[in-house]
Amino acid sequence: MSNPKPTLVEIKQSPLHGKGVFATQNIAKGELLVISHMVPIHINENLPELLATLQFPWTDEYDAICLSNAGSFFNHSGQPNAEIVARDFTNLTQTFAAKTSIAKGDEITIYYNDAFEVFVGG
Repeated sequence: MSNPKPTLVEIKQSPLHGKGVFATQNIAKGELLVISHMVPIHINENLPELLATLQFPWTDEYDAICLSNAGSFFNHSGQPNAEIVARDFTNLTQTFAAKTSIAKGDEITIYYNDAFEVFVGG
C-alpha cells in the first residue's frame, strides 16, 4: 500500500471532543487517509488515561498504541465516515481509509467499539 497524500487531512479543534481529524479536500469512498505507526502493549497493562485513549485492538494478547500522525486524533462516531482497512503486524502500522465520501471541512470519525458506544451513551 502506498502512503496517502498528506494533504488529505489536518488536525484541529473538534466540536466532538478535543482535537479531531478533518478533510482538507473532498475525499472519495475507499481513499487512503492515514497510515499510523503502532506500538504493541500487553492487554493487561494499566495505562494512564492519556495513553489509553490512543489504544487500539491488535491481537488476542496485545493492544497497540497509535504513536503517529492523524491516527491518534480520530474521534468516535456511531456512524463513522472512516475505518481501519489494514493492520501490518510486521511493520507495525495501521491504515485508515474513507468508509464513505467525505466533504472538504468535515470531521473524519471512526467507530471505536461496542463497549465505547455503551460508555458514551451513543
